[in-house]
Amino acid sequence: MRIVLIGASTLTLTTTEILLEAGHEVVIIEKNREIIEQHSEIYDCSFVHGDGSRPKILEDVDPEHTDCLFCLSSDDTSNILAAVVARSLDFKRVVVRIEDHGLLPVCAQLDLDHVIVPDRRVSRELMAFAEGNEHALESEDPESN
Repeated sequence: MRIVLIGASTLTLTTTEILLEAGHEVVIIEKNREIIEQHSEIYDCSFVHGDGSRPKILEDVDPEHTDCLFCLSSDDTSNILAAVVARSLDFKRVVVRIEDHGLLPVCAQLDLDHVIVPDRRVSRELMAFAEGNEHALESEDPESN
């Protein structure tokens, strides 16, 4: 699969490691050239310098041949805008990360179906574990790190 990620956030880099280990093609769009230079020697993937919410940048990563676009920058507004632009460019699947769960109604109004709020997701897993679901928190496999 070919996956494009916007923003070289910690979540993006962790996701990139897992995707690369699974043999997927990964492209990271990042605004900051210094961050690209820092990570391009570490990660065996492609980097595109630019603003992932701009139509031209998203067109350049070839929406037709991209299986999934993850909008994972640290800026909620940029992630939402990138998802709306991506949808207009016919990306097959788009996932939006937001930190402010107060923006969930906005995402719903914009018909953004795949929205994650990382802290809320982890909190739900912690609650499930506390309530007795021993499988809610699977330990990290030391072999996969």
